[in-house]
Amino acid sequence: MVKTCMMHKICTRFAVRLCALALFAQTSACSAELPPDAPTLRDARKFLISHTDAGCDDTDNAHLIKDDRIIVASRSGNVATIIYDLHCEYSAARTRVFLLWRTFSGYRLMHFAKPVYELRWADDIESELAEKPSAIGYEVVTRLPNGKINSNSLEITSDERWGASEDSGEQGSWRFLHNTDRYALSSFEVEPYSLRGLGPNKADRLKGKRFMLFPSEK
Repeated sequence: MVKTCMMHKICTRFAVRLCALALFAQTSACSAELPPDAPTLRDARKFLISHTDAGCDDTDNAHLIKDDRIIVASRSGNVATIIYDLHCEYSAARTRVFLLWRTFSGYRLMHFAKPVYELRWADDIESELAEKPSAIGYEVVTRLPNGKINSNSLEITSDERWGASEDSGEQGSWRFLHNTDRYALSSFEVEPYSLRGLGPNKADRLKGKRFMLFPSEK
C-alpha cells in the first residue's frame, strides 16, 4: 500500500509553528509529525461513538472511514492542538463531525452556531415567498451535512441540499478562533427554491436565489 501525506507549514511572527497535516485513515507515514501522546484516528472514532451528544449511529460508525482525517492546527514542541475530521452516519444522512484534541486538555466535540429561520410562503404550493427569510434565533449543532475543513485556514463549510433535484438548501461557514480553540459563525445563507410550485414563472424567480441570514442583510 502506498502511503502518502500532505503537510503545510505557516510561521507567524510569534514563532508559533502552525501546520496542517492531512492524514487519511489508511495513512501512517506522517505519524512522526504528531506529538507522541496524540490520539490516533481509531482512538478519536472510539471517543466519537461513545459521545452521546454527537449522535452518530453506532453500527455504521464503529470503524475507520476512508476519508477520516487529522489536521494539526498548531504545535510547539510536544504541545499541540489537533482537529479530527470524522464521518458521522446519522439517520441515513452523511454528515461530518469535528473533534478537537489539545495536549493536557483532551478531546472536545466542536459545536457550530447556525441561524434558526422560518420560510413563510404566500400560497399553499410554495411558489412564492411572503417575505424575505431572516434569522429569528440561533441553535447549536455538532453534525454538518457535507462538512469540509480547509487544512490551511481551518475554515469549515457545510452545504446541505434538499429535494430529489438538490436545487435548494443551506450553506454555512465557520472560522477557527485560535485564542479559544472554538469555531465562530462567519456566514449562513439559504436557497428556498421549490419544485413543487405550480406557477413556474413565480417559482423560477427563486431558482438560484440565496438569502443571507448571517451576517444579516441590511
